[in-house]
Amino acid sequence: MKKRSRFRRLLRYYLFRTRRLSRHQLGTLQDWKMRAVFWVGAVLVGLLVVALAWVAELASQTFMGLEQRNPLIPLVLTPAGMLFIVWVMRRIGTESQGSGIPQVLLVLKQRYHWLRPAFLSLRVIAAKFLLTVVGLFCGASIGREGPSVQMGAAMMYSVGQVARLRQKNIDNALIVAGGAAGVSAAFNAPLAGIMFAIEELAGSFEQRTSGTLILSIFLSGVVVLMIMGHYSFFGHPEGSLDIPSQWYAIVIVGLICGLLGGLFSRLLIVGSRFLSPYAKANPYRVVFLCALVLVFLGLLTGGATYGSGYEQASDLLSGKHSGDWLFPLAKMAATLVSYFTGIPGGLFSPCLAAGAGVGNVIGHFFPNASLVGITLVAMAAFLSAVIQRPITSFVIVMELTGNRHDVVLPLMAGAFLAAAVAKLVWPRPLYDSLAERLSDGQGMALETPQPKDGEPATESR
Repeated sequence: MKKRSRFRRLLRYYLFRTRRLSRHQLGTLQDWKMRAVFWVGAVLVGLLVVALAWVAELASQTFMGLEQRNPLIPLVLTPAGMLFIVWVMRRIGTESQGSGIPQVLLVLKQRYHWLRPAFLSLRVIAAKFLLTVVGLFCGASIGREGPSVQMGAAMMYSVGQVARLRQKNIDNALIVAGGAAGVSAAFNAPLAGIMFAIEELAGSFEQRTSGTLILSIFLSGVVVLMIMGHYSFFGHPEGSLDIPSQWYAIVIVGLICGLLGGLFSRLLIVGSRFLSPYAKANPYRVVFLCALVLVFLGLLTGGATYGSGYEQASDLLSGKHSGDWLFPLAKMAATLVSYFTGIPGGLFSPCLAAGAGVGNVIGHFFPNASLVGITLVAMAAFLSAVIQRPITSFVIVMELTGNRHDVVLPLMAGAFLAAAVAKLVWPRPLYDSLAERLSDGQGMALETPQPKDGEPATESR
């Protein structure tokens, strides 16, 4: 009897300890609810970005086909398409303007929480999707990565609102996860999404939800992988650089791309600030003139400046075409005037294409170095100079070219050098500057929504 009672006491003690340990390890019901929201949101972001990729690619190819059939078609199609986009935005809301990344940065700030229902709504997702596709259909020099960030953040935030999570500041983590998942799914580059979350959105990276956040970024990439298969955005270009023997080429690429990227950022901010009052007074006139400049650049380069620049960058990496200074400079100008119109569209792909053009030109001055290797370094360096986020930039290029670790050190060196040089031309990161302009109500041709009378400027949770 004594042995039996002792055995029962030990069994009760063991079950009690196991129950406490399980609760600690598995978490509460609210913890699992939070994880479910992140995972469901990540799957929806992946599906949304894949749909955008398919439709945007179809729109871009349709435009290219029309342009090759008759180079004068953009003279009508491009202004008409851009005027239509601005007309739609002025009627359904201006929250879908521009890249989308500045909007996400803005709503992550505590004093602008009241903007979240405006910038992160399902209506914004639909408008951003449709108008980005229309922009590519009319030949604008834009990418779909920036819109993917805002759409991803809006989708994740909307899922969180439906679930009504009670954890404090969980919305910040949802927005960061959604934006980073948008990058991950757009490029099929999960590491780039994580680096984007840490480097660009570091101020809202919550330690408590960091594991769930990173898993959701990978999950969105898995969704893309299941639907589109295993692929690299730019294939697997062959070429590398040896830092000890070819350091001078990397230094020159970093310096030139740093100067050009910093100049691009400066022109984008200063130019939009200069045109903003005219665009608000006469939006359609400014858009029409910008569209004509875009068409002129397209005619000058044989159509190379239209669209995201993916095909041109791929051709330069594969050696199908030999670049000159006309393409990268014209691509930079086309991207600037496309942004000045205020239409939805990102900067990542056009900047990668411009960087590829710069690297291809510089590479011909170093016959003993790999032309492809120099082009890859220039892509990372130019993007880094524009957004001043070197880690995100070189990780994106590494993943977009097949995760080739033999080019990691040259990419890293070029990206960090270019970012440092760019700060001499424009001291602040581009997206921070754009978010600040949005907060001041100086968005290009559009005005940032203002709080209604009696509405608090901050959101209490």
